[in-house]
Amino acid sequence: MDKTIVEKCKKASFVELNGVDWCRVDGYDPEEQKLYVHDEDTGDEYSLEEDDLKEGCIFYEVKEIK
Repeated sequence: MDKTIVEKCKKASFVELNGVDWCRVDGYDPEEQKLYVHDEDTGDEYSLEEDDLKEGCIFYEVKEIK
């Protein structure tokens, strides 16, 4: 998996897929190179692999509001 995508996966709190679906990140497994997510609209849980993350995926990180 691309080093840039790995770093994004480690920091991500949410991902937006294809400009439509929002998923909460539940975790990243570096050995399997999978990002585990929870679809906020449907409640489904699934994993995303490199191909899913390269095409139309935007990563978001939650920061503290002061």
